[in-house]
Amino acid sequence: MSKAKKYKKLTYCSDYDKHTVPIFNACAGSRTVPLLKTLMSSYCMNNCKFCPFRCNRKYSRERWEPQELADVTLNLLKKRKIEGLFLSSSVEKDPDLTVEKQVQTAEILRKKGFKEYIHLRLMPGVSKDLIKRSALLADRVGINIELPDKSHYEDMKLFLHFKQDILKRIKWLAKEVKKAQKFDKCSAGLDSQIVVGASDEKDKEIIKISDMLYNELNARRVYYSAFHPVKNTPLENKKPENPWREYRLYQSSFLLRDYGMTKKDFVFEESGNLNLKQDPKFVMAKQNELNIDVNEANFNELIKIPGVGLKSAKNIINKRPIKNIHNLKACGVILKRAQPFIELHGIHQTHLSKWLS
Repeated sequence: MSKAKKYKKLTYCSDYDKHTVPIFNACAGSRTVPLLKTLMSSYCMNNCKFCPFRCNRKYSRERWEPQELADVTLNLLKKRKIEGLFLSSSVEKDPDLTVEKQVQTAEILRKKGFKEYIHLRLMPGVSKDLIKRSALLADRVGINIELPDKSHYEDMKLFLHFKQDILKRIKWLAKEVKKAQKFDKCSAGLDSQIVVGASDEKDKEIIKISDMLYNELNARRVYYSAFHPVKNTPLENKKPENPWREYRLYQSSFLLRDYGMTKKDFVFEESGNLNLKQDPKFVMAKQNELNIDVNEANFNELIKIPGVGLKSAKNIINKRPIKNIHNLKACGVILKRAQPFIELHGIHQTHLSKWLS
């Protein structure tokens, strides 16, 4: 699995725009997609410890009006600077007022013939009606979980009810996305984001809630954001989170989403966190003393082998019988990772030379 890909920030400013507009190159498979990525408002009623937009922090704040943002988006599209809009927000006054403006922006764009990608990040506590409208307008919709349970909300001063404002709304959103997909109104689905390392949350907790998002709510993506301290916040002197932790969580996320793994499959250190030095798939295989005959195993067994991905597992099945390491390489198997866990011709490999013939 490849490393988690980051957004690359660009900026663009024209005579038409009064703002310097943030444009991000988002990775979409093998290509990058430039998106206008912005907040509806950076004014916030909340006071989360880790957030640069917390209400008690001195900060130059701005807001868009729906028509204004729609006009700028259309202008940038016309100039081929963007291929879509990613719109989030701070919570200004209350969730519904904020999301109403996000939805109005999307409605204006769709009425103007904007068929490109729209991604809306809604506010915790938003009403069911606005969730429904969002799911019918956007290609991707989500609500940030931020932290894995209510104890961390209390620690970070997120004055939200974890079950009511977060989990209940995400479940509503998942249902509305499913309904919209039936009518081909929403093609991309649900997502969320978790901050890693701001509180004392454990990877075990993060994977538990990620498992729920993927396996119960059919989320398309869970994003992880490694904590970085922000000046003039209560956590400005806290150490930034190790980027390897974010990377291991992304690897785990793809195992949950694409490989049929569940929270019960993962192996954690005594601390409750993942091993930072080893791929979680390798750790699982080692813990379970995996030993799989590549000529006999089914697809779900093959993809448990480190170094065997979804495509290479299909290739193995299509090209059986596998006779030697050259066959395995041709299937796309990374032998260095896979060799301790597989059998070929009844031989559990200890030296690659055993498989040469």
